[in-house]
Amino acid sequence: MPGQFRKPPVPSTPASTGKPIQKSQPIAAPTPTIARRPPVATRIPNKISRRSTNVTRAEQRIVKRQAVREQVNQVQPRSRPVVRPTTPPVKSMPKRPAPPPVPLKLSAKPPQPRTAPTGVPNSLSRGVPARAAAVGATAVAATGAVLALNASVAHPDISLDVNSLQSTLSDLQNRSDFSEISADLSNLDATINNVLNLLESARGKGYKYQADMEDIAYSAVDRWQTVRDQVEKAIPQQIRTAQARLNALNPYIQRLNANIRNASVATASLKAAQDQANQISWDLQQAENSLEANYNEIENDIRQLNARLTTIHWALDQLTEARFKLENGEDLVMAVPNRWDKEGKEDPEGVLYLTNQRLIFERKEKVATKKVLFVTTSSELVQEVLFSQPLSTVASIKAQSKGLFGHQDFIEAQFSDSKLGTLSLHINGQDSKHWVTLIERAKSGQIEDERTSGSGISFSDLTGPLTNGDLMAIQAEFNEIQDEMMLKDVQADLAELENEVNTLARDLAELRARGYAVEKSLEADIQVLTAQWQHVKARAEATVELQLKNLNQHMTSLKDGLARLMGMSSNLTAARPQYVSLKSAIASAEAQAEAAEDTVLDMYDEYADEVEALSTHFEWVTWMLDAISTASFRLLATESGVAATEAVWLRPGLEPENGILYLTDQRLLWEDRVGEYELKIAVPLQQITDARETSDETAEFDEIAISFDGSADVPVDTAQFQLALPVADDWLQMIGRARAGDYTGDRAVQLDEAELERVRNAPEQCSNCGAAFTAPVLRGQAEITCEYCGVVERI
Repeated sequence: MPGQFRKPPVPSTPASTGKPIQKSQPIAAPTPTIARRPPVATRIPNKISRRSTNVTRAEQRIVKRQAVREQVNQVQPRSRPVVRPTTPPVKSMPKRPAPPPVPLKLSAKPPQPRTAPTGVPNSLSRGVPARAAAVGATAVAATGAVLALNASVAHPDISLDVNSLQSTLSDLQNRSDFSEISADLSNLDATINNVLNLLESARGKGYKYQADMEDIAYSAVDRWQTVRDQVEKAIPQQIRTAQARLNALNPYIQRLNANIRNASVATASLKAAQDQANQISWDLQQAENSLEANYNEIENDIRQLNARLTTIHWALDQLTEARFKLENGEDLVMAVPNRWDKEGKEDPEGVLYLTNQRLIFERKEKVATKKVLFVTTSSELVQEVLFSQPLSTVASIKAQSKGLFGHQDFIEAQFSDSKLGTLSLHINGQDSKHWVTLIERAKSGQIEDERTSGSGISFSDLTGPLTNGDLMAIQAEFNEIQDEMMLKDVQADLAELENEVNTLARDLAELRARGYAVEKSLEADIQVLTAQWQHVKARAEATVELQLKNLNQHMTSLKDGLARLMGMSSNLTAARPQYVSLKSAIASAEAQAEAAEDTVLDMYDEYADEVEALSTHFEWVTWMLDAISTASFRLLATESGVAATEAVWLRPGLEPENGILYLTDQRLLWEDRVGEYELKIAVPLQQITDARETSDETAEFDEIAISFDGSADVPVDTAQFQLALPVADDWLQMIGRARAGDYTGDRAVQLDEAELERVRNAPEQCSNCGAAFTAPVLRGQAEITCEYCGVVERI
């Protein structure tokens, strides 16, 4: 099924002359139903869940991926869904779709004024994870058992539905002990402890600003004491309720097992069991959401604070390594990876520092000292201050968004010093508007309002004395960061991508064999993508190798720090400063690893997105073919299916009915799938007068309305459907294409060898600024526009 999800408009940005930061040398730092209107998914499974995730980097990547999709649609107009379908389609559907999980809401509540929590919070005392584990163990012991379905002897006509029901029952069994909620409590305990240690370490290293961090930390700890106890007390009651509901399900399973060999007799029992299981699933989701709502805001506040502290520790480490010293009374405000954007390809890279007195740019990059056949065999670190200006000399400062997609952050600084004039500074991983605000506040002296007073309760009073358990925990953190510093996620992702590329042609061949007769250009699309894979793979692997060399140096320092800490295990009081220092070093290393991952991801992310779009499209086509194969109707001899999705018909004044909405190259159909199958809507495309979305951004499900002319043999003039997945935009585009006859006129496109050779020999970098072309070349594409400087290269 083709399609593209709704996304916010990306402002058009004129092509700029900005050059890309050379990211090869960073200094910085079955698919379940998902929530409505999801963001573009990142391809690094564990990346977003990392405590130190840089939100700005993630947002920039989303904006870029959305902009690339718009550009792709200009070259090849088509719909490609972002979400994958729920597979396979069950023969007999429940009355309503399974509920999508509710995403966490961002906190809009400002932090409360700082007040020290009363006493040492139990939830943050050392050894808390054992409490959560105990809750989980109690939950498992108390959970009711659901009888197993005898799926192996089910009649072939209902075996698909029986297997689907068994999967649902297993899911209910796993969720009914609320172990994920218990794990959330333990994880949040650990994250709060980590934040308090990082905050203590940052202040200990001399970071004086962002005094609101104490307010947020104290407020979170104070609220967490109450919330944690409330959630822990509520879990056993929820478990008892779930146990009772699961026990009540067993008679339905018994009746189904008794007749499971006889499809006609078992149908009613199967439907009843499905309805009950679906209702329990819905209720469990609401119970989980209710428990999570108690701590969502605290979790969000703490994660944001953790990300801020990770950036601060990276900045403090860079200052420690800098070749300049701060003056008396001068304190660091912030630092950011930066490129001084001059004319030409050799723009210096380094770190931009902001203090309460100066704006400083220190070049800090590795340059080649020896090359063999254009390959660097030797390099050295160049580190020198290129400008250091009092803030009083900053005449003006403004934020700019440059690049083809407007996702490159620049600040334009005008100095009163005529030797500098106006500089264009390309910052990486932080927001340019935020930096303009910081510089203006530092220049005016308002930044001093953010200076911490150093008063308040000690963080060690909140977290308790250092224990052997803490040493074991930091050893585990070290092991985790070691995997991150080895870039295991991106390397595994590259291997997975290669497998996906290699299976595209086979997957399409299977769909063709099953009767998918439209979009004949898909074969050519796959050939074009496959022809580029070796170039993409070589570029990504070379970048991985380079990043690993840089990260290994930091890993050596961490190993030494951990060895010193473990050597002090006999005197835990004396070991606390080393413990806090190592926590800081790990936070800085996390920022380095994330920057390195982003650098590698930039080498293949757009290509991977195109492969992912094709793979997702094939899953939708498979889902449609599975649904058609079990439908109560047959396609016409000259008809081909285009798309299908689970949809509830919202009938005015009547009970909604669940079923499947089909689109072919000739008709729109809706089939009731609850109980006996019945085709209730079958309308030629010529009789459709309008199709529009009726749901808004806050709706839980997408809804579309389709209007028919007076000749249509349907009981209503307009049929309104609630879609189980967020694919309304996709369906509106596909209905429009079908009405225009695009699918009927879609003929095979033979791709000759000359076209493939042209794609293989396409330019790989910009001739003007040297930026790598990382976006895939599409079939029929005649030129490439550099996303950094806007220069157009002919293919």
